[in-house]
Amino acid sequence: MDNPPFKPAVAQTRGFDKLAGMLSVMSAQIEAALRESNAPAATLVETAHAMGQATQTIAKSLFDFSGSPARVFQELMLLHDDMHARSSKAATAIQFHDRLVQCLTHVSSSLSLMAEFVSSADASSTEDWNALRDRIRGLLSMEEERALFDLLSGAPESSGAKPARAASESGKIELF
Repeated sequence: MDNPPFKPAVAQTRGFDKLAGMLSVMSAQIEAALRESNAPAATLVETAHAMGQATQTIAKSLFDFSGSPARVFQELMLLHDDMHARSSKAATAIQFHDRLVQCLTHVSSSLSLMAEFVSSADASSTEDWNALRDRIRGLLSMEEERALFDLLSGAPESSGAKPARAASESGKIELF
């Protein structure tokens, strides 16, 4: 004689295994985004410090202008070139922030979809899990996110899964 309570427990275990897998994907997204924040944050701090030094150089040069205009002009031009290069780096670092916020927004949306799904009555069928996976993947706008999602979620090759990018490309910022 079949034991009816056993069958739902098996289905529930499979569902929780799938839930754990999806939550692992989301956790990996958050961890990767946080690791990537160190270098751009350091760039912003360094740029802000350099801007402070630049204002001191400008003030000093203005006081010195009466004694040697040619030297002051050269110093100001060097300062201009340096600050122009640093401002480009700062702009890229700020764009990183936008990318980080975008990634964490995707994670938050995914968690909301997961919570909605788990609370529904149909959270155990393979088709429903596949539909949820496809829906969450559809939220992702960056190719790197989709590649990581495909790798960690066990998405079948036929669903458009592509191999993850080389590690050397993982830190590149997409300019908007």
